[in-house]
Amino acid sequence: MRQSIGGESAKVYRLHPLEKALAVVTATLLIFQPWAVGGMYLWTQYVAGGLALLAFILALIPRHYTEDHHAGKEMKLIMWPKLLRFPFFWLGATYVIFVLIQIANPAWQFQRSDQGWWLQSIDYIKWLPHGIADTPAIMMNGWRTLLIQGAAWLIVCALWVGITRRKTIRLLLTTLALNGVLIALVILIQRLIGAKELLWFHKVGPSYFVGSFIYKNHAGAFFILILAGCLGLAWWHTVHAERRLEKSNPGLVFMFLAVIAATALMFTYARATTALGGTLILLVALAYTLRVVFRASGGPPKIVTAITALAGAGFIALCIASFNVDSVWQRFDQLFKQDEFNSVTSRRLATQATLDMAKASLITGHGAGSFRFLFPLYQQHYQEIYQFRHWNKKKQEYVYGRRLYWEHAHDDYAELLAENGLVGAALAGIAIVLIIVSLWQGFVVTNAALLILLGGPFFVAISAAVDFPFHNPAVLVGSCVITALALRWGALARH
Repeated sequence: MRQSIGGESAKVYRLHPLEKALAVVTATLLIFQPWAVGGMYLWTQYVAGGLALLAFILALIPRHYTEDHHAGKEMKLIMWPKLLRFPFFWLGATYVIFVLIQIANPAWQFQRSDQGWWLQSIDYIKWLPHGIADTPAIMMNGWRTLLIQGAAWLIVCALWVGITRRKTIRLLLTTLALNGVLIALVILIQRLIGAKELLWFHKVGPSYFVGSFIYKNHAGAFFILILAGCLGLAWWHTVHAERRLEKSNPGLVFMFLAVIAATALMFTYARATTALGGTLILLVALAYTLRVVFRASGGPPKIVTAITALAGAGFIALCIASFNVDSVWQRFDQLFKQDEFNSVTSRRLATQATLDMAKASLITGHGAGSFRFLFPLYQQHYQEIYQFRHWNKKKQEYVYGRRLYWEHAHDDYAELLAENGLVGAALAGIAIVLIIVSLWQGFVVTNAALLILLGGPFFVAISAAVDFPFHNPAVLVGSCVITALALRWGALARH
């Protein structure tokens, strides 16, 4: 297949069938998890794990390339050596072994009766990582943790090994963005009609669900990723079209999609992620303004850019008027005043109790998935977060009632330290260092579109200090996929 570019004939190489299959499986995973209540239920995690494993297998199958797939002679490409050179594969493998040792060396035994559940201490090898025995997967345990986190690890390895074309990366990012915008439209419809059930058929807490997500803060983190995806693609298409002297490009379409995602983000009523998403928008707007002002040549006339910007601002104003965004800020103010204790004070105390838990086994932690079972031992020292606190009108004071149950610490980093200790924190730190090195080696720091894409996982990581977005499988996998695709894009551009 040939097409004319600048008066010359250039061959367009087809994607290899195995790369197409990898893209289809990955796209299926990216579409499935957000719609399946963020992947929070056990059955959805089995499906996601199966899709990630299938993608991993497809990426490792040897490929036979012909002149239809690349420039040069026919060749057979063996994929697995690339996997062995991928540092994140060995980091993930180390973590899997670490968790398996925790599972095999329990320090506590989960017990249950008609009155409830409790933990019984048992003998264990004290110098080895330890965990809890017989915790049910439906609640959480080490095996389920491996299932959730293993899916993210396998899909990252699959993408790094199996993707050889930037076209595949753009297709996957476009899939992620379009799927997110569809969920954004669901959110806007829900807010307009006052929906009482998640996706109109699933009954959950009406004050918490947003779109297809059970918890509004998880939805907020997800839409930061979607917003970054739309803005990054808009930037790339615009710059690419300028270089090729094209009169039109999909950049404005992705800007429109970014407006929809930003509007949905506001209507999640998630304060921290809305603020972070707004910061991302402002940074991108500032960067694009500077680019237009100091651009020497190329691209549309600056007056056209200015008129387009004004038209976009007018559209945003129309959205604000149509959806009565003033009610959003009133809602934020109301939530903060009524829920200041739960949103600020209680989370600060929960973080402190989690750090107390971490100090009790600082090196190896208490075991992956152990937080919700062991946290009550440390939670009980803080009455404000140990018992439900409500206002008594007769006494005109706050009183305490039933015991509170915490599934997560609302601080992913403190919870990581409590469950996996300094070993887990060191593995996460090494991963961050490797990402920074890859950013530099792949010249990603000079590619604005890729930096914008990485802004999504970056701002989600910031929100993880006051919430638990990475315990939502859709957010975890989405963040890992965007990071892997951006770094892979940079690596391919370098060659």
